[in-house]
Amino acid sequence: MTLRSVMPLVLLGPILALAHPAPGPQEAPRDLSRLAFMAGCWNGAFSARDGATGTIEERYTSPSLNVMLGTTRYLLDGRAVQFELTTIRLEEAGIVLLPYPGGTPSEHGFPLTSVSEAEAIFEAPEHDFPKRIIYRRSGDELRARIDGGEGSEQGAEWQMSAVACGG
Repeated sequence: MTLRSVMPLVLLGPILALAHPAPGPQEAPRDLSRLAFMAGCWNGAFSARDGATGTIEERYTSPSLNVMLGTTRYLLDGRAVQFELTTIRLEEAGIVLLPYPGGTPSEHGFPLTSVSEAEAIFEAPEHDFPKRIIYRRSGDELRARIDGGEGSEQGAEWQMSAVACGG
């Protein structure tokens, strides 16, 4: 093979690369606007360990460019038996959900790994449980799910309906 026969391939390489760029990682969202489907006030039912049925109240602020805040209360007979605060923040590495169960920060943040018009998946495989937090919206319903990751049978899900935000 001579230099003359190789030269056209060498010159053509960059042109072919421009015509068919190599697939790369998807760029992470640079603001929280795609999570707007979670914003609002939501109520649903939950089952307590003793079998009693209570109410779950979840509230999410509308997203700013970099922060969204959430609160969750589990009520039995009008009394809060559990609560959780949540921050969803835009960090340098991407969007991260950090739960504060009972007001104490979780040891792991849950990076946003997938987002669409009506679904967001946050995952922390290094966390004991849950490893994944999923929010899905369908009309006036929001489902929140926690589980042990893809294929895990361990999990819990809450179905909530949109309600008017009040005091």
